[in-house]
Amino acid sequence: MGVTAGGAPLAPTYEPDEAPTRRIVAGLGGQLALLMVVPLAILPALVVQLAGESDAVAARAVVASMVVCGLTTLALTVRLGRLRSDSLYVATVDLVSLPFCILALASGGPATLAALVVVSGLFQVAIGLRMSYLRRLVTPQVRGTVLILAFAALVPVLADAGSAVEQRLDWFVPVSVVGTAVTIVLISVWGPRPWRIWGPALGLVVGLGVAAGLGAYDFELVADAAWIGFADVGSSPGWGIDYGTFASMLPSFLIVSFAILVRMQGISSNTQMVSWRTSRALDFREVQRANWRMGVGTMLSGAAGSLPVTIAGVGPAFINQTRCASRRMGTIAGCFFLLAAFVPKLRAIAVAIPRPILAAYVIVALIPLVLRVVISSVQRLRSTRDALVILLPLAVGLCVEFGVMSFPPDTVWHAVSQNGLTAGSLVLVVAAILNSLIGRRASLEVELSARSTGELRRFVTDFAERQGCDEHSVERLEAAAEEALAVLSEHASSRSLNGTRRVRVALGRIRSGIELEFVSAPSDGQNLEERIALLAEPEAETMETTIERDAALRLLRHYASNVSHRQYLEAEILTAVVSDAGSPRRSRWARFQGRTS
Repeated sequence: MGVTAGGAPLAPTYEPDEAPTRRIVAGLGGQLALLMVVPLAILPALVVQLAGESDAVAARAVVASMVVCGLTTLALTVRLGRLRSDSLYVATVDLVSLPFCILALASGGPATLAALVVVSGLFQVAIGLRMSYLRRLVTPQVRGTVLILAFAALVPVLADAGSAVEQRLDWFVPVSVVGTAVTIVLISVWGPRPWRIWGPALGLVVGLGVAAGLGAYDFELVADAAWIGFADVGSSPGWGIDYGTFASMLPSFLIVSFAILVRMQGISSNTQMVSWRTSRALDFREVQRANWRMGVGTMLSGAAGSLPVTIAGVGPAFINQTRCASRRMGTIAGCFFLLAAFVPKLRAIAVAIPRPILAAYVIVALIPLVLRVVISSVQRLRSTRDALVILLPLAVGLCVEFGVMSFPPDTVWHAVSQNGLTAGSLVLVVAAILNSLIGRRASLEVELSARSTGELRRFVTDFAERQGCDEHSVERLEAAAEEALAVLSEHASSRSLNGTRRVRVALGRIRSGIELEFVSAPSDGQNLEERIALLAEPEAETMETTIERDAALRLLRHYASNVSHRQYLEAEILTAVVSDAGSPRRSRWARFQGRTS
């Protein structure tokens, strides 16, 4: 259910704006909440335990995560204002941040952790609202590399957690880990499709059964906890910030914010793909809206004494399996989180779970995701430079993580080299920026109107001649640029936008030809990729109004091998690729043939 025989997603029965019956909303929303409440209760308690803090701090972290994630999920279901959300998103605690939160809490205390989380949330909001500037940086290869680095940083922490048990229970570790891991793998890989998303949760249940049978589970702690009431959360984190720890950990938390942003873009993209019956272009405004609300949620979570929050990665799989993308399920899940915050027994169940089971639960649940990311990143490699952008940060990150590379304590790079994710991510950012800058690119800024056609043609002609393009390729480039300018001009005028609008045109060579990029202010119109898809429909060939309105778009589709339209809150970007646009090698071969014929 939810996928075809070939593995492609089926169209959802209910889209985000539609309202299923109350029974369906309650049933599926309850399942989604049960899937997500487990990490909300477990991960904050695990961080506090490994940092050596008190039970009151653990209680506050768990309650804060449930309340903040509940409120954030409810906020994501409300379509109000410019920052509304159109798809179903559920907030959860971010896994990538666990090693850094443990180190910050152990070194600087709750107040330092709170300050770092608040600053990281603010940084996430700031860069998320200007995501168009990161379009050449946040690529699928970068997303995959960040996830692999985060997994490499997380595994040693969880391995230490799994080994920290009483000596009399040493033999319990392999038994519990094997039981949890085998259950997760069997259900997630070979189980019936509707049950696969439940693999991690059921593996945790089996691990708890093993722990209970071997006497390693603290039933007394669970029995003493009340069913309903306010947990003893102690005092707030306060303002006793350790500024030395804050300064040394700040780069790591900023990198974590960037990693969360990168992962959320991928999750939001997958959510949009499975949420609508008809194929739609990826709406980057939707990604920015979700990121903005998650950034605010992270700031609230830090102020309350808990961990950074992010979009739950299980959301797209749940929508695909149930074929229900209604945002009303998010309302049920958000209310469930808020109610669960006032069930002390649930927190006690989470705190009493043995650490080896938690470690196995997190690691085995992440392995399939990491494998998919590795395969996808390898398949997307197009050049040696792309491979270096992935391999160099991975090599640096892994060397730092496992102690092969380090810097003296009195150097500037010592704080960076304390963990592999920070070091590898910094190298990744630098490598991605250099990769995007390599290549001859030229730019021009003109008025977004037909009056700029002559200036644009001269600019394109000069660039094409410098690239050694032949006459036919120059004509195609000029025509594609002219039609792209006409499309954007019509797109802006149809929205009745006042004032003079400018557009920045950039030309650059890529492997498949020459890329033309037009960057202008946002118009909030229909995505041009969707209009191009509509032009392929048989009905579009016979509709006179469509033919007249989309004449320039049809010509652009004819001249360009690929057209993409990215709409952001602060800009919109139209990119057209003219393939085989007279590469120097091709031009020399053509001239050689002309001399010998």
